Amino acid sequence: MPDTPRNRPAARFLPCIAAAGAGSLLAMAAASPAWAWGHTGHVGVSELAILKLPAELPKFLRTPQAAAEIGELGPEPDVSKTTGVITGTSASGSLQTAPTAHDAERDPGHYIDIDDNGFVLGGAIPLAALPPTREAFDTAQRAATSPGGQDQYSVGTLPYTIIDGFQQVRKDFGIWRALSVGLATATADADREYFRAQLHLRQRLIIRDIGTWSHFVADASQPMHVSVHFNGWGQYPNPNGYTTAPIHAPFEGTFVRDFIDFGAVYGQVRPYTDRGVATIEQRVPLYLAETLSQVAPAYAAAQASGDDNYRTAQPAEAAIVTRQLAAGVAELRDEIVDAWRQSGQIAVGYPLVRVSDIESHAVPMTTTTLASD
Repeated sequence: MPDTPRNRPAARFLPCIAAAGAGSLLAMAAASPAWAWGHTGHVGVSELAILKLPAELPKFLRTPQAAAEIGELGPEPDVSKTTGVITGTSASGSLQTAPTAHDAERDPGHYIDIDDNGFVLGGAIPLAALPPTREAFDTAQRAATSPGGQDQYSVGTLPYTIIDGFQQVRKDFGIWRALSVGLATATADADREYFRAQLHLRQRLIIRDIGTWSHFVADASQPMHVSVHFNGWGQYPNPNGYTTAPIHAPFEGTFVRDFIDFGAVYGQVRPYTDRGVATIEQRVPLYLAETLSQVAPAYAAAQASGDDNYRTAQPAEAAIVTRQLAAGVAELRDEIVDAWRQSGQIAVGYPLVRVSDIESHAVPMTTTTLASD
């Protein structure tokens, strides 16, 4: 079926919310190529995560409008791919475009190739011990031995894209908190107008930044985006006889669009967990390892369905796709919560000022705190 506004995820999970006794969508909000997942899946994961936010998050973020906008922004990193000018047409009739820095730098951010031993492709870096920065990752990865010659562009940089996005959202929240204090404590009309305008802008930036970043958190719940077995099992030991046919696109695209009930996805979202760690750098590898553990089950579901390979509505295939979409929703919701909770611990402005000191009024918030020359 076409992905029209009528059959997009919002219409699918609304009955589930009502059945759970949460009332209307508005009442709930007030109270509380690799195109991973395709358009439908990304809209669903991003939107549902916002609808699952707890009441401690700012109210502007817990509205149906914010959920819908973030949902539509979820696919944006895929929608904005292929930025080059048209150079011709292939023999099959598809357009050809010039390579661009935009695509070359951003495309690796959607995946990471991890082998069956838990190492990034090449065997130089274990998933459980990723270097702290993308630069350090690239330096270490170039020492890969089998196959050699690997770098960040060949194996992917998904964990760093997620960490980068989280840190941006955490900073956004910290600035929003500081501006909120400024608006509440300003005594002059001009100052109040300044803080009001800055808060409005920051809220728009938060929605935009969460929407774009949400794409990559969702990518990481698609098992084939974290594995060397990214589109068929490939030329690796295959004792279980899993398919070598290309199953990546149907798994995340048409299967989700045509057969997944987003009410069921909503119902499977687990409660919040901090995963027992304190930082995003510790959290992301645990999330990726959890997804990696579902690679073999994803292939086994296709095999158990008569090698259907995610073409028709097979129960085993629907079960794992639903589970992984729900995992993406839960992780995105959790990371947004963590970003908010940590945002009081960071610094803003120049010279830097602790957000906690602004909120406790130990340091006054003025119109020059964020705009000092």
